[in-house]
Amino acid sequence: MPSPSDTRRRTASPFRTVEPRPGIHASGRKRSIRSHPLVVGLSLSVLFPAMVVSQSRPAAPLAVTPTAAQPARTPSPYIGSVMALLATFEDAGVLPPEGTPQANGIIKAAIQFQSAFLKSHHPAVQQFFAEAHRVKFGTRAVEVEASFRQSGWSADTFDAVIEAGQSANAWSETGLGDAFREFNIGKPDFDILAQLYQQSTAAFSTQGKTFQEVYAQRRREMPGAKSE
Repeated sequence: MPSPSDTRRRTASPFRTVEPRPGIHASGRKRSIRSHPLVVGLSLSVLFPAMVVSQSRPAAPLAVTPTAAQPARTPSPYIGSVMALLATFEDAGVLPPEGTPQANGIIKAAIQFQSAFLKSHHPAVQQFFAEAHRVKFGTRAVEVEASFRQSGWSADTFDAVIEAGQSANAWSETGLGDAFREFNIGKPDFDILAQLYQQSTAAFSTQGKTFQEVYAQRRREMPGAKSE
């Protein structure tokens, strides 16, 4: 039988640790996401409340056993895609210290924008998502969108929506901000992800890598990878 301390470690936040640590700067960050994928998977399965966080519906309590209740509610590909995104940001050295409001905000944004693009029936969200792929990929748009709906974030979809969201018109004229409120997110949350993407892309370019390459490698290491 696991001890209480083992249980706490398994249900900790992806950025939290059992004992406090000194602040970690980007150049010396410990790669907890990549080193402890099981902990992250269990944490994200608790944080995913049926793919939508609702202000009126509290999140699932930490006492819930993820292996018994959560897989049916949150398929592992969608957990794995968020884990891979966080791990990619970590590889770039752009994640804030563990357990901070900034770190929690990144988790929320990664989860909830994926949820919105998967689940929202609002015309503004559907139009934004489809148009982002059409502009970026042309005839490949349908293929990339289908991959997202099956497996969650890919580097291609993330790149497409981040690029599309940089347009001022995307937020001021389409009602997109109002549509995302159902998922308790908005432009400030989107801007967090956009900034991390830009910083990661710049960091990887100095190493002769691309965001797409690093994400693809991290995705293969996470739950729900196509090779599983």
